[in-house]
Amino acid sequence: MMKIAICDDNQPMLDFLNSKIDDLLTENGLAHEINIFSSGKDFLKIHTERPFDVVFLDIVMPEPNGFEAAKQVRKISRDTYIIFITTESSLVYESFDFQPFYFIPKSKLKITEERLKYVINRLSLYIAASEKVMISGAYENKKFVSPNEILYIKSSLNNVEYHLDNGTTQVVRDRLDIVLESLNPYIFARTHNRFVVNMNHVDTVDYPNMDIKIDNGEFVGISRGYKKKFEEAYLRFTRNFS
Repeated sequence: MMKIAICDDNQPMLDFLNSKIDDLLTENGLAHEINIFSSGKDFLKIHTERPFDVVFLDIVMPEPNGFEAAKQVRKISRDTYIIFITTESSLVYESFDFQPFYFIPKSKLKITEERLKYVINRLSLYIAASEKVMISGAYENKKFVSPNEILYIKSSLNNVEYHLDNGTTQVVRDRLDIVLESLNPYIFARTHNRFVVNMNHVDTVDYPNMDIKIDNGEFVGISRGYKKKFEEAYLRFTRNFS
């Protein structure tokens, strides 16, 4: 279950955010628990004990303000998604120091609601893309890995090879088309009847020479039969995750 914090010293806005975020997360099918805070101090006390997965954070608040709170969040948990919400749109560039997931300017409630919907739709993609992948095998050899640990997957006879970012290869008896059905299509794409790549690890794509350079220096081929589908998948990936 995803743990959400909303921190804003304006009570009507806090109530509005709580209601809308709860509705949008439910619509996206994300199991969640929301905690609301009217001060950064109260929020940090709980976050220190039990880090939140996502925090919607007002910037202009009594001490600590949103930036000061975000600094502490980053010391405690690098993986927390920070979404700033503020009336001061001039602070957007300064907010980049804290690697926010998004910046929502407070405006008319209808506009704020539209921005929230956009952000939570994107957040749903990112959460889904981070779900662990089970590498099948004999019972004692079952292994769960983060999607980002997989560089690419190669079909080899009756096996598939998971090439991982730590330099190891996990070989299991399976078929590539079956494996692909269990992977997130926003992250993984088939390039060849023998290859599936993690688009997070694509360094460069050379369409004239029909190959892809992975960020570890290896190359994966693109076949003519999969070229168009890969182009479409990679364009969608760069649009959503770049």
